Amino acid sequence: MKTVSLAAGALALAVAASSNAALVYGGGTETGSRFNAGAGAITYMNCFTAVGAGDTQLSLESAIVGIRRLATAGALLDVGINIYAAEMTYDGTNFGRGADYLIYSSASLGGGAASVTQFVNTGAVSGVTLNLELASNAGLGGWWIGVEFTGVNAANTANGWRVVNAPVTGSSINAFGIFNNAGSGVFQSFFAFGTPPGSSPSRMMVDVNGSLVPAPGAIALLGLAGIVGRRRR
Repeated sequence: MKTVSLAAGALALAVAASSNAALVYGGGTETGSRFNAGAGAITYMNCFTAVGAGDTQLSLESAIVGIRRLATAGALLDVGINIYAAEMTYDGTNFGRGADYLIYSSASLGGGAASVTQFVNTGAVSGVTLNLELASNAGLGGWWIGVEFTGVNAANTANGWRVVNAPVTGSSINAFGIFNNAGSGVFQSFFAFGTPPGSSPSRMMVDVNGSLVPAPGAIALLGLAGIVGRRRR
C-alpha cells in the first residue's frame, strides 16, 4: 500500500452509466485482494454519483459492504464491524472527511467453515443526509463510506474489506482514505495499491442506496421561481 497525491484535473474517476434507481453507487466486480487497515483505523471508500441541477445532498437509505473472510484451520476468525457514512470535503487540492455518521455496528460477523465474501447490510438508515462534495468534478457529487474492524481480532488480516474493480453505477477515484492509519489520529487520502500507486485495483466493495435531494434553501428558491413564473404568465 502506498500513498498517492492526485490533482483535481487528474482524478482518473471511473465513470459508469447514471441510474435513476435507488442504487447510487456500486456494482464493482471482486478481485482476489482484501484490505485491513488494522485495529483502531477506519478505511474510507470514495463514492461519487451524477447530480442534476440543485442536487446538493444525499439522503442515505442503506449500504452493503463486502468483507472477505478466510478460513484458518477450518474455521472463520470472528470479528466485529462498524460502518460509517461521511461527508467529503475538498479544498482545491486535498480531499478530507467532514461530518461522520455511524450507520451500522455489530460485535460479531459470525462463524463458518469456508472462506467467503460476506455481504454486511446496514438495513434501513434513517436521519442521515450528507452534503455532497461538488467542487472537484463537474456533474458529480461525492461522499465516503467507511469500514472499521473491531474486537480482539480487529487487526487480523484473515478478515478484510474486499477490493473490487471500477463501479458499474456511479464513479470513484481508484484509491481510498484512512482515518488513524498506524495510530496517526488524522484522516489521510489517498492510499492506493501497486507501483506506481493506483496501477492495481484500489477500490473497496460497497453498494449505496439513497436519494439525491436539493438543499433546503434550494427547494425554497425553486418554489419562489415557480411563483414568479406564474405571475409573469
